[in-house]
Amino acid sequence: MSQVYIKPAHKIFLRFLSELVNNLKIGKPIIEPLKGFPAYFKYNRKMIFPLEAKLPWINHFAFGRLKTLIRPDFRVLEFGSGGSTLFFKDHTAYVYSIEHDAKWFENVKSKCQDTDKVELNLLQPEIDPEAQVEYKSINGMFTKGLSYKKYSHGADHLPDESFDLLLIDGRARPKCLKNSISKLKPGGILVFDNSDRESYQPVISTLLKGWKSEVYQGVTIYDAFFNQTTLFFKPA
Repeated sequence: MSQVYIKPAHKIFLRFLSELVNNLKIGKPIIEPLKGFPAYFKYNRKMIFPLEAKLPWINHFAFGRLKTLIRPDFRVLEFGSGGSTLFFKDHTAYVYSIEHDAKWFENVKSKCQDTDKVELNLLQPEIDPEAQVEYKSINGMFTKGLSYKKYSHGADHLPDESFDLLLIDGRARPKCLKNSISKLKPGGILVFDNSDRESYQPVISTLLKGWKSEVYQGVTIYDAFFNQTTLFFKPA
């Protein structure tokens, strides 16, 4: 039986303090992160992967809000498989998940053998140093020279307005949003993770103009770093 590493409390406090200072430096509020410290301590005291916890790797408070919104009859489309896939598997009617990493895909697939509610799709990037910027992933590691064109178009064949929830948490997120926004039903929920990244602002301000939004900042599920997740609501 493998030992579980219990992180010392003082290291958790110091990491949390460092994240608060970073928030202050970039002008972000610290009230919400402070309120989330009990959850932060729990997540970091005994670190496990969100996949193991069957939880989406997003902002803690955004997830809390999401739990109040989802229904058992929801159909979910997600870019980026993982803990979110397993959570939606247990709480919604259907999940169409698009993943780019073959090893990670097999890992998630092994945990979905007990259901036919999840449709996992592997769309790996193509080697293309000359790919258009919109098909590149500028925020991911080991993505230089790769194109995520097929990946970002992975939902093109699905019927419009056929999903209740759309999660954007994978590669080439602006292009994924552009290509899949029509798949969301009127009144549907869009979960956009890391929504504060500068490279995402043009598509968010353009395509989601007029959408109601709820921004959640600070503590991230099973992570030592703070994060921002925004919930958008498609006009009915």
